Amino acid sequence: MHVHLHEYTGEELEELAREDITLVAVSEDAESLRRTLEIAETMDNVIPCAGYHPWNFRDGGSISEALEVARQAYRLDLACIGEIGLDKKFVPRETWHAQVLVARSFLEIAAETGSYVTLHSPYAWRELLLLLLETGVEKAMFHWYTGPVDLAHTIISYGYYISINPAVRIQEKHKRVAERVPLEYIVFESDGPYNYRGLRLDPRMIRETVEVVSKLQGVPPGVVLERVAWNSERLLYT
Repeated sequence: MHVHLHEYTGEELEELAREDITLVAVSEDAESLRRTLEIAETMDNVIPCAGYHPWNFRDGGSISEALEVARQAYRLDLACIGEIGLDKKFVPRETWHAQVLVARSFLEIAAETGSYVTLHSPYAWRELLLLLLETGVEKAMFHWYTGPVDLAHTIISYGYYISINPAVRIQEKHKRVAERVPLEYIVFESDGPYNYRGLRLDPRMIRETVEVVSKLQGVPPGVVLERVAWNSERLLYT
């Protein structure tokens, strides 16, 4: 439900094209959106997303570029918007106003078009939840959620979803989330090809992630796979 295909090599994309898996491909700016749309034209198993990553504001960013990507998202009527969000951990505090302005612009489009939103939210989980409720977004996923478990339960009480990442194998705070969030509100993602503590994340690792969640929740892998697939389809196709 969240992968950066524009960062993969041509050979890697050919390999992923042969996998029996749907890849929800996020973008981060205008150039990565262009590349993601190109990839979606050549791969049948890709759903492209339009977004502007808040990390862009670490290097100055461009509100005008972000808003142009938002306009493209509206014109293209994509099923997915992302990666967007707010970041209070990795991005300077003085960029907060710009981050909120851009996030709100994309969320308003998602609310109007019914698009699914994939959210970046380090230490800004509560603020993003409030923005979702203010703008009326119905379908959203907090990607690679590592926040408080009690807040995760608040998030899902509004019908939003939490994604579990292959990093659950080595990240304890993510493991707590995977163990305690009900399966009815979990989806899987890789954030590939991000490198986390020496682990190069990849969609093919989802098979292993199913096994980890199965053990944490005491549910057979087949049940995990079936339920999570249903959750993903609800976000993308309803």
